[in-house]
Amino acid sequence: MMQTTTDPIAQELQLAGQPTVVTPEMELLDKYRVSNTTQAEPEEFLLTLNGTPCFPRCDVSVLAGQAKTGKTFVTSMLMACGVSQEVLQLQRNTTEPLKVMWLDTEQSVATTKRILCDRVARMAGVETLPDEQYFVFNTRRNTPKERQQLLAMAIETYRPDICIIDGIADLTDDINSGQEANELLQQLLTLAQEHRCNITANIHLNRTGEKQNLRGWLGTVMLQKAYEVFTCERMPDNETFAMEMLFSRQHKPCQDMYYSVDENGLPYSTKKCDNTKGDKKQQKQEFYNQEYVDANPADPALPWQFRKLFAAAFGTAAMLGSDDLEHRVMALSNIKQKQYYYRVLAEAEKRRIVQKTLTRGGRIGIIILPA
Repeated sequence: MMQTTTDPIAQELQLAGQPTVVTPEMELLDKYRVSNTTQAEPEEFLLTLNGTPCFPRCDVSVLAGQAKTGKTFVTSMLMACGVSQEVLQLQRNTTEPLKVMWLDTEQSVATTKRILCDRVARMAGVETLPDEQYFVFNTRRNTPKERQQLLAMAIETYRPDICIIDGIADLTDDINSGQEANELLQQLLTLAQEHRCNITANIHLNRTGEKQNLRGWLGTVMLQKAYEVFTCERMPDNETFAMEMLFSRQHKPCQDMYYSVDENGLPYSTKKCDNTKGDKKQQKQEFYNQEYVDANPADPALPWQFRKLFAAAFGTAAMLGSDDLEHRVMALSNIKQKQYYYRVLAEAEKRRIVQKTLTRGGRIGIIILPA
C-alpha cells in the first residue's frame, strides 16, 4: 500500500509511472493536434490565373476593388469557367465541369438574370447555362441575417464547387463590428471546409484606394483570414481593367491579367495601357512644389523631403484621417495622381515618418512619428 506524504516532490515521485487520467477536454484537444502522422488532404485548386493555382477548395478567397473597377466582370469569368475550360487567362484545372453558386446582394433581379444569361453564358460559349450546374440567388430584398441563413442553406443543399458572394458587406448589419466580422468569416470558413467548396467574396476598398485597405473591420478580418486576395482596378485610360493577385498563402503573386470590354459587353485580353506620356507630363519634377523636393533623392521616382512634406501636412494636428491627409499632401506637393500619392505615403510609412492607427471609433487614422 502506497504511503501518502505532504511533500510535493515526494508526491510527484510516488505518482511517477502512474497512468494519467484523460479528461473529455483533453480528448477534444487531441482531435485538433497536427503532427508528423496527421492525415491531411493536399490543397486542391479549382483554377489557375496566368499559370498560378488559385481558388482552393475548403477555403475563402477575396476579390476587392473600388466601385466600377470590374469586380462583377471577374466574377462572371469565374462563373463561366464552370462550363468553359478557359476564359481569358483563367483556366479550369479539371476536365469535369464545376458547380457554380452566385449570391447577388446588390443588383436587381433583371440585372442578375441579364449577367447570367447574356454575359456568363456568352463567355462560356453556350446558348444556355445548365441549371444543374448553376445556382443563382438574388437576395437584394433580404436582411443581412436572412442572407446568411440562405447562404448556408444553399451551400448545404446544392454543394457547389465555388460559391461567389457579391457583395459580402450585405451579410452584416455593421461592417465595422469586429464581432460580426469574426462570426461571419468563421461561418464562411466552416461552410467551405465542411462542404469542400471555395467561397469567393467581393468587397469594396476604402475611399483611399489602397489595395490592402479593405472596407471596415470586415475587410480587415478578411485580409487576415482569407487564403488569397485579388484586387480589381480600372487603369488611367478608363478602358483597360486589371486583376492582380495581391497575395496567396502558398504561391507568389502571378502576372496581372489585363482586359477591356468590346461593343457587345464582353471582355477580351489586352496589355497594360501605355500611360508613359501622360505620366511624364504630370510627374516631371518641375511640376512639383520645389519646397518639398529633394535635390539629391535616393530614389529619383520619389524625390521628396518626406519629413518636411508630411510635417507641413499635419501642421498642429496629432492625427488625420486618410482622406484628409491625402488632400493636404497632394495640395502641398502638387501631386496630381492618387496612385502616385499612395506610393509616397507607403514610402513615408517605410521610413517611419507616419503610421496608420485606429481611432476609438474604429476608423483608420494616420499619425506622424517623432523624428
